[in-house]
Amino acid sequence: MSEQYRLSRPALLWQFIAIAVVVVPHLSHLPSWLLVLIVAAVGWRLMVHMGRWSFPHWSIRTLFSLAACAGVFLSYGGIGGVNGMVALLIAGFSLKSLEIHKRRDALLVVYVAFIVATSALLFDQSVWMAAYVLIAVQLTTAALLAIYQTHNVDMGRPFRTSAVMMMQAIPLMLVLFIVIPRMGPIWNLKMDVGSARTGLSDTMSPGEITNLTRSSEVAFRVRFEGKRPPQNALYWRALTYPDFDGRSWYRDEARERQPVPTESLMIQRPVLKYDLMLEATGSRYIPTLDMPLSAPVGVRLNPDMTLRLNLPLQKREEYSLESALQYRLTAQGEALNYVRELSLPIGNRRTRELARSWYAETGSGDAFIARLMAFYKSSFTYTLKPPKLGRDSIDKFMFETQRGFCGHFSSSMVFMLRSVGIPARVVAGYQGGEWNPYENYLVVRQYDAHAWVEAWLPQKGWIRIDPTAAVAPQRIERPSEELFSEEEDFLRDAPLGGLTIGRNSLLADLWLQWDAFSYGWQQWVVNYHSRQTDVLKRLLGEITPLRVALALLIPFAIVMCLVALKLFWRHWHLVRDRHDQALERLSQRLAHKSGLGRQPGETVKNYSDRVAEIRPDLALYMQEIAYCYEQMRYAGDDTGSSARRMLNMIRQCQTKV
Repeated sequence: MSEQYRLSRPALLWQFIAIAVVVVPHLSHLPSWLLVLIVAAVGWRLMVHMGRWSFPHWSIRTLFSLAACAGVFLSYGGIGGVNGMVALLIAGFSLKSLEIHKRRDALLVVYVAFIVATSALLFDQSVWMAAYVLIAVQLTTAALLAIYQTHNVDMGRPFRTSAVMMMQAIPLMLVLFIVIPRMGPIWNLKMDVGSARTGLSDTMSPGEITNLTRSSEVAFRVRFEGKRPPQNALYWRALTYPDFDGRSWYRDEARERQPVPTESLMIQRPVLKYDLMLEATGSRYIPTLDMPLSAPVGVRLNPDMTLRLNLPLQKREEYSLESALQYRLTAQGEALNYVRELSLPIGNRRTRELARSWYAETGSGDAFIARLMAFYKSSFTYTLKPPKLGRDSIDKFMFETQRGFCGHFSSSMVFMLRSVGIPARVVAGYQGGEWNPYENYLVVRQYDAHAWVEAWLPQKGWIRIDPTAAVAPQRIERPSEELFSEEEDFLRDAPLGGLTIGRNSLLADLWLQWDAFSYGWQQWVVNYHSRQTDVLKRLLGEITPLRVALALLIPFAIVMCLVALKLFWRHWHLVRDRHDQALERLSQRLAHKSGLGRQPGETVKNYSDRVAEIRPDLALYMQEIAYCYEQMRYAGDDTGSSARRMLNMIRQCQTKV
């Protein structure tokens, strides 16, 4: 094989570094067998590099490839999703390392390494991942440069060169990021649904929301236009549960197809506008303030005034929403049309009888609701550790335990309302949030999960009723972390989560600052496409093809001019040295008279020795010139005597040529 096509030892080591660096971000979602395959392939190639093993036969490589394809297909149920495609790419990428022998093989590995490195951003678009991918690209570039280096170049040179190249490319990268228009992909990437994550579910048992108080994970963040609403108005509507089986509230998919009453929403101004950044919970709901006025593009507004996505949310997204805090939601027709909101299963006889007797005494829906709220306020206790409820759970809660969380209160109240013919449903979502003063937005965590009641009254339509506010009004008026901080079960699943909350904690303040930075990153980098038009208008005044072209060409021209100036400055600086100029003139004269010009890369000492050997009459002059030059350049002669003597010897030598 020609020497120019062989890989040097440093180049091969850089290949292994690039493979390891680009695969690391994918370790969390790759199957274990694929990790074993990657280690085995790289290990085999290392053994070949050490001379202990030979390259595998083509039949073995083919067998490994077929086994990898079958493993990906079985692990992901196909290769149509992003996870499956990335896993297949990494499998082939790792097996290709077994063939790294020539420059062509190494180039293919490096090119695929760039794709694998950037594919990590499909799964995580945080600041940390972006920084890691930037480092991975720089190291992969070093591996690319190392392919073309000679065998006597050290390991550090490709790294240093790639670092300089990256620094030079960053200004142009920023310009391209700001100016180049965003376009939607020509294909749709379906992100595979991973394991279940913390959040509200499509069913609710009275104690389930209590479990969310064990988690401090962020559910979403909200930035308001103008003044933010008061704490007791922050009801974030996510799901409604119209169906009840005696223990759990849920939505019966079969009954979703039945006709529902046409509802109309009448609002009172002003309308509240806000941007909601929702975390990747794997769910389909979008929490909104009661009541949402419309749905963003790609989102469905349900008849129950909840927003629902077509696919589970697998990455952080931001939505611009509008809501009315003062509204009237009613139906065009009779309340008896609400079949689902009136149905009850058999059981809980004592609660039914109590509800009917109270309704007979009060005589109206409003008075009956007031009686219920007074009963909750006087007889019940709010706690994160409610006792277990067995059969006829509503009866047991109402007449025996009388201790519970928001799910218990809302469940029992809806049951009693339906028992007397008042349509009602459980609404689940979040209440409240923590204000971040560094970027002026609201942080809503999973422990802010809440459930309340919606009831339909003929003269008012659907109204919100929160029995928890009667039992524990501090839950609505104060942030959750203040209320729950002394509860034993609070943040039980996240023991370190308590360090990032609180009013007087240094770590909590640092977390708020970091969260503000991450929020800005998501808004201005990840979601820059939604703000690009406004940014370009502020920068360019008017977006036209000519101005966009100038915005691209001018920074590019500036960078190129700086690079050219640096090169010319170095050349000009070298040429301007009068001692080197004098030596160059002597070389040109000798070349013209005797053919003894100085060769490229030839030192002054070697040149003087060569001239002295061919022209003995110039030997003393040339030896003195070389001695003075070395004293001036390397011995630190600060007096200038060596420089003056060198110029004098050059003049005398020129007269003898």
